Amino acid sequence: MANPPPITKLFAQPSQAVTSLPSPSGRYIPCYQPIVDTSTGRVAGYESLARIRASDGQLRTAAGLFTSGHYAPSAVLRIDRDLRQKALNTFAHEPQAGFLALNICPHWVDRLDQNELIPTLGLIESSGIDPARVIVEITERAGDIDNLRRLTREYQKQGIRVAIDDFGSGASQVDRIAALTPDVIKLDMGLLKAAVLGGIEADIALSITEMSKRIGCQVICEGIETEQEYQFALECGADLIQGWIHGKASESLMEPTATVNKTQHLKSRYLSRKARAYSEAMIQQEAVGRQLQSVARQLLDTQPLPIPLLAELNRLGVVRYYICDAEGNQVSPNVEIATGETLDQFIGKNWSHRPYFPQLIGLGEQRNASMVVSNAYRDTTSGIRCKTFGIRLLNHQFLLADVDVSGEL
Repeated sequence: MANPPPITKLFAQPSQAVTSLPSPSGRYIPCYQPIVDTSTGRVAGYESLARIRASDGQLRTAAGLFTSGHYAPSAVLRIDRDLRQKALNTFAHEPQAGFLALNICPHWVDRLDQNELIPTLGLIESSGIDPARVIVEITERAGDIDNLRRLTREYQKQGIRVAIDDFGSGASQVDRIAALTPDVIKLDMGLLKAAVLGGIEADIALSITEMSKRIGCQVICEGIETEQEYQFALECGADLIQGWIHGKASESLMEPTATVNKTQHLKSRYLSRKARAYSEAMIQQEAVGRQLQSVARQLLDTQPLPIPLLAELNRLGVVRYYICDAEGNQVSPNVEIATGETLDQFIGKNWSHRPYFPQLIGLGEQRNASMVVSNAYRDTTSGIRCKTFGIRLLNHQFLLADVDVSGEL
């Protein structure tokens, strides 16, 4: 394979300076927020964030410079590139600091036409930093897809990693993941904070991170401030965690090991909580299995279920039960435990496409296997988070039960 062209040939010169800014350009500085590796507890790198030094000497966010639309684009672009260059220069002389994540402002993406060169590559070369230490973050909603594709290909060709930022915010476009093939996905902060409370948002966040793992992307959860948020980030399988729980953005860099003890403490508490939760889930699972065997015996004797058995099924969260044949065809009505209703409209439906059904068929080939339990899903009829339990009956049929597991994550 031919070597990529020199970075210098891909570098466009910055626009002419314009001074219509809210503050002198020298008051804008890059600050660095640590991003911590969950497997080691060490600071793996930093995100560069724009800050402005106020008249009282305090640092404040400069996000409004890029989002308000009140300032001349050429002036903002000059400041943006100056901040990137300063950050790159700093990290070039701090090899122990890990990677540097840079945001590419959405407004600049569509300003680059097909024949225009890519400024960030020139900034990287002039700093002398190893491109493999740079992550370029592109906002998930930003820019023309063809320009974005060209940008990401050029970045990756030079060894730079690409992250999709704020993934899951607004009208997310999964097709961009296929088009851009990013190396990293940063879960949207707003989605994560809502997901911590449970419900649909939690399902969406978990599905996004599962998709990320399937396609080989690292996952960064940002905006983590509390232990509850940290634990949910671990639940999502976060490779890297960013937020005030590890430190605010600062002009100075941390010792790489500064976050190790806190990470170990947080992960130890997470492990204890999860171990208890799994133990409780297994106890419930075994109890449901025993009661389903009782149901099977009653059905074999063609006897109605006794009231104490129905009450115990209800206590264990069993929503309904039904019977399928070996081909996956439902041959009985749904029996709704809470109301006692029998719903005939499901008879004749075929469930062999459900992931757990081939496992049920396989039960006949395993002497010691007695029950299959599906992954959690949200029931389309009730909206309840459920798992389906299944046991094999003696007549080549299967007894299945949908069980409420809302208490599990």
